[in-house]
Amino acid sequence: MKELKFQAFVNDKLISFTDVYSVKEQPNFPGLHVLSDANNSLEEAISKLEKKEDWKGLVFLSSNPKRIWEEFVSGFSLQEAAGGLVENENKEYLLIFRRGKWDLPKGKIDYSESPEEAAIREVKEECGLENIELGPELDVTFHTYSEKKKRVLKKTYWYLMRSGKDEKLIPQTEEDIDIVEWMTEDQIKKNVFGNTFFSIKKLLSMYFENQISFKSDKA
Repeated sequence: MKELKFQAFVNDKLISFTDVYSVKEQPNFPGLHVLSDANNSLEEAISKLEKKEDWKGLVFLSSNPKRIWEEFVSGFSLQEAAGGLVENENKEYLLIFRRGKWDLPKGKIDYSESPEEAAIREVKEECGLENIELGPELDVTFHTYSEKKKRVLKKTYWYLMRSGKDEKLIPQTEEDIDIVEWMTEDQIKKNVFGNTFFSIKKLLSMYFENQISFKSDKA
């Protein structure tokens, strides 16, 4: 499921760095614009994406997208996080409601942790679960935000996980989580997709389209 790509979310808007030969393979949705490094600097392109409210995403063309991606990353302080999409035996998935939006449980990776360890710890802490089985890595996403006048690029490792449906769910209120709830795919598409982050919607949509089988890392 995971693929090599140069993509991030700037103010929850997708920016994708690609070469001219693969532009047709990029996502296509209303509000998506295409710019080229032949006519725009990276800084100009990001500024347009941030300031133009009707722009919902940007494909930035370059003869060397890897170089442009590295230039993009260098403009931020990198922070790493990990989280999970938890499913149960009824094919229900665990969602949290935090600060007015539906989300998936995730959090910062501690200094001594691996991404896998952090993902399990964060899901347990945020949802009150005790028993979680770790499955395959789903994706790695990047999104930007500002913190104390510092520009941060958060790199998040996402894993498929499994837990029993009968475990008691306890939202971590100190992390502003109001609700933890099991939902079916149909419920997610109906109730979550209209009130979540674009990055989360894209991750869930990708998973539902592929429906990969659960394989424990312990196997």
